[in-house]
Amino acid sequence: MNGQQETMTINTLTSLRLIFALILLSGATISYGQDLTAEADTSEVVDLEGTVFTAEKKPVVYRLDRKTVSGSSSLSAAGGTAVDILKSMPSVRIDADGEVSFRGSTGFLVYVDGKPSMLEGTQALEQIPAGNIEDIEIITSPSASYRTDGDAGIINIITRKRRAEGLGGSVSASGSTIGTWSGDVQLSLNRGSHRWFIGATASQIRGRSEFRQQKDTDMDGFSTISDADGYRHSTVSSYIGSLGWEFRNDRHHAMVEVQSGMTDNARGGDMSYYENRRHSGTVINDATYDSHDRYSNEKRLAQLSAEYTYTLNDRGDNISAHGRLRYDWYALEYTESNLFTQSGARYEGTRGYEDEYHWDYDWDIEYKMNYRPSGKFEAGYQMTSYSEVGDYSIKYWDRDAGQFQWQDDMYAPFFYRRQIHSLYAMATDSFGPVDVNVGIRGDYTHDIMDITVKDASRNLRRYEIFPSAHVSYRAPHDNTFTASYAFRTNRPGIWKLEPYITYEDYYTRMIGNPDIKPEYIHSAELGYRKIFGKNRNSLSLTGFFRSRKGKTDLVRRPYQPGVTLDSLINAGNDITFGIEAEARVKAAGWWDITLTASGYRYMFESTYEGGRDGSVTSYTVGMINSFKAGRTTRIQFDANALGPAVLSQGREKGYFYFDLAIRQQLLGERLSASLVFHDAFHTARYSNRREAEGLLSVTSVRPVYPNIILSLTYSFNVKDRKEHSGAISTGTIFEGKDF
Repeated sequence: MNGQQETMTINTLTSLRLIFALILLSGATISYGQDLTAEADTSEVVDLEGTVFTAEKKPVVYRLDRKTVSGSSSLSAAGGTAVDILKSMPSVRIDADGEVSFRGSTGFLVYVDGKPSMLEGTQALEQIPAGNIEDIEIITSPSASYRTDGDAGIINIITRKRRAEGLGGSVSASGSTIGTWSGDVQLSLNRGSHRWFIGATASQIRGRSEFRQQKDTDMDGFSTISDADGYRHSTVSSYIGSLGWEFRNDRHHAMVEVQSGMTDNARGGDMSYYENRRHSGTVINDATYDSHDRYSNEKRLAQLSAEYTYTLNDRGDNISAHGRLRYDWYALEYTESNLFTQSGARYEGTRGYEDEYHWDYDWDIEYKMNYRPSGKFEAGYQMTSYSEVGDYSIKYWDRDAGQFQWQDDMYAPFFYRRQIHSLYAMATDSFGPVDVNVGIRGDYTHDIMDITVKDASRNLRRYEIFPSAHVSYRAPHDNTFTASYAFRTNRPGIWKLEPYITYEDYYTRMIGNPDIKPEYIHSAELGYRKIFGKNRNSLSLTGFFRSRKGKTDLVRRPYQPGVTLDSLINAGNDITFGIEAEARVKAAGWWDITLTASGYRYMFESTYEGGRDGSVTSYTVGMINSFKAGRTTRIQFDANALGPAVLSQGREKGYFYFDLAIRQQLLGERLSASLVFHDAFHTARYSNRREAEGLLSVTSVRPVYPNIILSLTYSFNVKDRKEHSGAISTGTIFEGKDF
């Protein structure tokens, strides 16, 4: 977006002042439908001495190296989380387990205000209420100053902040027909250069789906046909409190924040399980069982973060330092599987315990020099360390003894530590209508893993270089062209390295791989942006290419008669290329339309024995209709379609769904009430098919219906100017726990 779009001319400002003066004199209340600024959020309320202006602002803003999505751009996210805001974006996909993928990958990092989230991946996004989000930055080709993990890039959540004097804040609560609920309180006190803030968030994000899985396995002369039919469910719980202080003046900026709480990521299934097993053509088992499996990952954690920036001179040169320490003093990953006969007698069972504690810290120091008005140079050093200590144990049901027995030969104590040291340098400059950003980063990674079971101890060192480049050209008549390139990696997390077996259910097991290698990714983008018409309608086109070497994937194979094992391996190489399109059109003064679409080609080349090459052409299509039904009433209807996806051993079918949302503002627009109907016509479903030697597996999942959310938010003294803070926005990155 160019400077003409981001700033108003003197004539425009003068005209606005005259309009404001006339309105103040008349005491009228209006709804103004045009864009007041190029970066504004949808339907933000500005209070000028009792006169209310409802300003329509852009839901998406494009910059040199990122796309910024307004937190208030989606009414259907009300009462939800960051996931609900993102799911309407091109190339975003939510699978049957609620996992978020972008451009076919779950390899993204999550940060909150430029600092690593206390949680990871999709769980981190689910922990952040949509009502607390100012913007979401999607950085698909991060520059060299950013952490190199994550082939899909970085998702940075920018939370709402107040700069107005005095005490202010918000309180919100929501609940749904499937048992999801959340509550959030945010308060801040501003006095001059000081800001004190405190907050608490509690939520239980529930999912419930109809589930059916049919397997046909053939191993060691045993042929087994099984059919599991029932329900799967999940509950992501988090209870997080925060407390902090911030100081800001012309030379100094300092902030300290403490967070602490507990989380629990739980899931399970309850279903009827039919099994027919034959050996050399003779039936040896033909029975139906009741199957119950449970999984939970419970944590108690705390995090302390601090940052300080000193501005050296009037041109803005500065030195900054950031630090963060997180400690999980309790973490228990628990798996349980149960199989009962129709008479209620236990037939099989397992109990698995991974008891651990871990800590991680990171810090950096950075120097920025504005060597000319349009040019900036920055260089820095970053260090991160992650450590985990614990043990794994499991017990099986002994049918003869009628009790659970510990499996001493599978007991596995472990120690794991990863440290990354990074140096980087980057330059940003403008030459007329051309903006350029180039950088280079060097990483030294040291992994230590001490696991006695199966000789899995490792001591690994890697030296890696990661370049990046971005360029944009602002052509006449509101046309902008961009190009970018980044080299990145996905380093395997600790759970991918663990060489012992865990249980999804009694007939589905999983094992890590201590010899798995990092993925290496080359990604490039070409973009075009156009703003046209008196209503400032917009069109955005982005072409992307990603080449990945050593793709990590779960490969399913027969393990025991009727039992499959999902093993993590470097399954092969893949290429993804495609195009994303987004258009915003004001169809009428009361009707805004946002159209999104993406189409991409995915090609997978298998490099493991027994693997299969695969390819698919997939797509996502979305249409967001926003209607004004009066000054304080908004209605939104979303339609989304997602195309098929390819797996290392099969394919997943496409699906479509619809959301409907209504928002009403009350009490001088301090109280907001929203009602959201998710999957309004019950059309969402997930179906995939996996094939390998001796295995055919077909899985079908359909979310339960209805899923209706009611949310209420009350805000006071929040009249404020928008301010983006956080290290991501200013160019520094923390490297936190995402291993």
